[in-house]
Amino acid sequence: MLIAVDAGRAFVKTVTGNQKFLFPSKVSKARKRTFVQTLEEDIELRYQGKEYFIGQLAEREGSFTRQMMTESKVNVETVLLILTALFKAGAIGDVKLVTGVPINMYKEEERARLRAKLEGEHEVVLNGTYRKINITKAAITIEGGAAYWVHRRMGTVRIVDPGARTTNYATFKDGIFIDRESGTLPKGWDNVREADPEEMAAMIVGHLGGMWSTTDVVELIGGKATELVEPFKHVGFIHSTTFDNPQFANALGYYALGKETLGE
Repeated sequence: MLIAVDAGRAFVKTVTGNQKFLFPSKVSKARKRTFVQTLEEDIELRYQGKEYFIGQLAEREGSFTRQMMTESKVNVETVLLILTALFKAGAIGDVKLVTGVPINMYKEEERARLRAKLEGEHEVVLNGTYRKINITKAAITIEGGAAYWVHRRMGTVRIVDPGARTTNYATFKDGIFIDRESGTLPKGWDNVREADPEEMAAMIVGHLGGMWSTTDVVELIGGKATELVEPFKHVGFIHSTTFDNPQFANALGYYALGKETLGE
């Protein structure tokens, strides 16, 4: 079974086969509740002897809710969120995983550390149901740039992926990734004061304007991509556009890349 998981700082997006879903990237230690009202999307997770609230339940009932805002994704929150996504996708036994890291963190040491946390057997209890999930392969690619595999084309392809903490930008020319025209800005929707589409567009274009041509077609992805198209056009990139489902662009790209390299 092949599953793609985009463990973003705001939402976890998952794609497998014809199924796709998301949930908030929030984790908290579970606590005993006096009166329990369970909603459909509530997630209680037990892993390695510890109990957690995940997603909307962590937002609503967690005492110290955590959201990944560190530069590295090699942490327990990433593992918990990915295991939750795999479980919700129906994973039982062997599974092949494709996920990503920011472009500036795509280093061998970082990928090796993340693979070491993910690959192998995991015993998980989610909402009272036990499963053993064996991640036989954890393929790790680049955030933002992975969306290229959704609809590959020749010529120059520019992709901008503003997230909660970082903004990834990627360039492909005739199917080849161009590293010197790609990278990660340490700014996103949740760490730019009073961020709005106009401010975000000005900040991103201010960085990319000296590197990319204003006549390039720029594809915007991410949960707020549609809000950025017109501001991007206004501040310089007149041919800005977005995907049909921009919030899932990375996860769909991970899945397309996984089918090509790992098989279903």
